[in-house]
Amino acid sequence: MPETAYRPSVSVFLPAYNEEENIERAVKNSVAVLREITDDWEVIVVNDASRDRTGEIAEQLCREIPGVRVVHHEKNTRLGGALRTGFSNATKQLVFYTDADNPIDMNDLKRAVPLMADADFVTGYRLNREEPLKRKVYSRCYNWLIRLLFGLKVRDVNFSFKLVKREVLQKARLRSMGSFIDAELLIEARKYGFRIREMGVKYYPRTLGESTLATPGVILKILDELWVYYRKHYRNHVSDA
Repeated sequence: MPETAYRPSVSVFLPAYNEEENIERAVKNSVAVLREITDDWEVIVVNDASRDRTGEIAEQLCREIPGVRVVHHEKNTRLGGALRTGFSNATKQLVFYTDADNPIDMNDLKRAVPLMADADFVTGYRLNREEPLKRKVYSRCYNWLIRLLFGLKVRDVNFSFKLVKREVLQKARLRSMGSFIDAELLIEARKYGFRIREMGVKYYPRTLGESTLATPGVILKILDELWVYYRKHYRNHVSDA
């Protein structure tokens, strides 16, 4: 990489719940890519009260690799709580999050970082949708609903490929405990005038472990938090603008 290239410091964090089969690969892939991008980096595992060996494996990785940290939750806080912990513990100029089940090729982060030279937020969208039909329908309906209510023209709101500047996190007020937090972060960033760019990314379906993000309970929680945010925080902001 040329000396004049954009080389900010970068935090990567991985929310993890019962990911003992995936977490080591996720951390090591992140470290390998970060070492190419910057000299100032960190990887944070947010162990969301896993009941398997996720926390133990993460602690071992901390001992083996300088720059890797783990934050443990005593109680499961779901995706929203895990993301808020990751964002608040990140210390670098750019903060990136993706899931611990390796849904992306971490090398795509090398394409995203240069975009931040003239953007504040890069959000990925899936170039392929290799997932069950039911989940495709859920995702399409949800993205349509977010666009309808909030006017947020983002193709893949909940995809776990988000790179943000610290200034965005310092301004955004994140309240959600569930998976609505992805939309909330994007809506808050737009509200404060931050520049959002989209980037196509190849998606790799989970091959190990079990997802907990598409259950009926999770979906109902998303819809509940969406309505509360719209009614209490967004609608008043729009009417006052």
